[in-house]
Amino acid sequence: MQSTRPGIYFVVSILCILPLSAAQDNDSSLLEIEAFGPTYVAIECEDGPCSGFSLEISGSDQVVFEDGLSWSGNASGRLTYNIQEESDAMGSASIITLTSEDGFIHEHMDVNGSSGVYDGGNSIPSSEVCMDDLCESLVFPTKRMSGWFDSGGDSDAWLLVSGGIALVESIVSEAPFLVEIWKEKTDGSKEMTSRGSSVSSGGLHMHAGITVSASSDEDAWMVLSATEQDRRNSVYAVELLVSDEDGAGVSHYTNQRMTANSFSSYARGLFHFPGDFDSFIVPAAGGVEFEIYPFTDNNDSESIEIREHLLDGSISEKMEHLSGVTSHDTISLEIRIGSSVEGAWGIQVMLESKSSDFSGSAGLDKHGFVGDAPNRLPHDSEESSMWPMWTVASDQGAYSSSMLRLQGDVSDQDPIDIYLVSIESDNGTMIRSDPEMGGANIQIQELRGESDYSIMNSTNGSQMLLPKGVHAIRVEQGSGQVGAYSFIISVNSPPKEDLGSYVDLSSEARPYYIFAGVFLLTPAFLVMLMMRKEILYRIFGGNEGHTINQQKIDSIRSKLEMGMSDDDLEAALESVEGSGLVSARAGFIVEKGLVNREVASVSTSTPLGDIGLWIDDSEKGAISFGMASNAVWKMACLRLSFPHGPRSEISEVEGEWKFHGDEILVGDLQVGECVMISIRVAPVPEMIEIEVTGRVKGEPVAIVPRKALRWD
Repeated sequence: MQSTRPGIYFVVSILCILPLSAAQDNDSSLLEIEAFGPTYVAIECEDGPCSGFSLEISGSDQVVFEDGLSWSGNASGRLTYNIQEESDAMGSASIITLTSEDGFIHEHMDVNGSSGVYDGGNSIPSSEVCMDDLCESLVFPTKRMSGWFDSGGDSDAWLLVSGGIALVESIVSEAPFLVEIWKEKTDGSKEMTSRGSSVSSGGLHMHAGITVSASSDEDAWMVLSATEQDRRNSVYAVELLVSDEDGAGVSHYTNQRMTANSFSSYARGLFHFPGDFDSFIVPAAGGVEFEIYPFTDNNDSESIEIREHLLDGSISEKMEHLSGVTSHDTISLEIRIGSSVEGAWGIQVMLESKSSDFSGSAGLDKHGFVGDAPNRLPHDSEESSMWPMWTVASDQGAYSSSMLRLQGDVSDQDPIDIYLVSIESDNGTMIRSDPEMGGANIQIQELRGESDYSIMNSTNGSQMLLPKGVHAIRVEQGSGQVGAYSFIISVNSPPKEDLGSYVDLSSEARPYYIFAGVFLLTPAFLVMLMMRKEILYRIFGGNEGHTINQQKIDSIRSKLEMGMSDDDLEAALESVEGSGLVSARAGFIVEKGLVNREVASVSTSTPLGDIGLWIDDSEKGAISFGMASNAVWKMACLRLSFPHGPRSEISEVEGEWKFHGDEILVGDLQVGECVMISIRVAPVPEMIEIEVTGRVKGEPVAIVPRKALRWD
């Protein structure tokens, strides 16, 4: 579809006009231009025919045509030109240039003239540009490319875009031409959507204003054809933009706020298809004047909608006009623009804050908040960022900001302004207000906390101690009062607490301390008296009968080393006194054939059970753990710890025991039950400590040997 370019876009002509005033003699300075690919340079005179002027070009050895008034050829960088002026020349002369931009595509070899035929060099690359949003400039940064009409009747087909949009801003050629736009689908079908002829202007031939879009299953092609059959080779140049991006139809809620009292910016974009909508967000505030200026002529086919994003997270209904004042709960504006036809769009957005709420600290010419102050307290700390806030910080009693001039205005439509005060002193701050102007009422409010913005206490502006945290100042319209108000808010350190003098009265409580000591220690003495035998038994070695009989175990090892028969081994096992952990270890040695193994071990015996740990192979990190239960255990668990050296973990456990990291689940044990577990740890540690935990009679218990097993 062919459409006229909107008037907002200042036409950046592909003709590079470099004026040069006529000299008084035949000597002229050499000038340079940048040119790439097919290039055409010609003299243009402001007073009709260029009589008395001639053009000289150097810098390229691929000259196609040259006649003193124009030059065409293939360029690869800079061209040097000189305009010679005769004595009878009238007026001044300049040059016009058709060429390509450096780094952009141009015709290297003759391009195929049929749409749908991609030869590897006839595809226009996409450009990453600001589109369908607020942009720094209203003019699209188009690119220039050039090609050749090889003799009369030549056609070139260029693949503009696949699944995107292309803006062909202008086409200029030495020769008259036709331009056709074709769309080809993936199923092979094709359709010509527009066709137009060039218009002669100033000795050149031009065509402008084509917008082409292609869906995800379409390719859009531009076919340029020379219409003069007997013409020499001619240069054509195209200024265009190709993009595969499309703006969002609906923007999500945003809490962006204006940071300056005035805002002015442009927004531009392209309608990719009939019915396309683009949406973008403009930071705003409450009580802000706004004006939206569209720069398109398609008023019947184009629509603009404005919606407000509000403090409570909601989005307002469509506003009726393109200018007005935002409501007092507004945070930002969403602008949606749509059209029933393809083409370009552009608007200018202007915002101006007339509100004087929250001028900031006295003496500072700076606004810390833009727009109208909200009329309610925030619900949470995240929402509080949308409120004007004054931070009061002190350093050893000296406040960084000890005074605030609170200015604003109230009316029947905006009767309340709420400001927040952040107190950062650990001891709190004394705060008060003094009226300067207006009859508004003020209230200082102590809030419960950052997570709960409910009011705990308040004053009518008189001095009040506010603790550390976030609090509020409420200004409300007085009876019959309308217009501006001004208050001076001042802060001071809280009064120092009188701690009094220290007097030592501990001597008066000495009788109580003596009585309490005797009363509390008497039960301990009674317990020690009743357990005296057990205490003495443990102190003087009475527990030796319960230790692991290592000598018996070493006897079994000796018999294994002597290679005795099975009957002799059974006899040796029977010679082991008792059962429990000693018998379990002896049987384990026989079963595993642990002959040439280390004897280092650690063990302990308790009323709950006996446990032991032995090193079987120090080089391979092999150890064995044994436990004989003297009680009913539930969920018994072995844990190894490594107090020195590298951090080791259990790498392998023989049998179906469950383990992870440095722990093994032993499980439930009955009275008299014994277990022996073969374990491998890595890397080899320097020292191992063990601990067995579990539950006995429903209570958590543990067995921990007092010694660690050192790896020698």
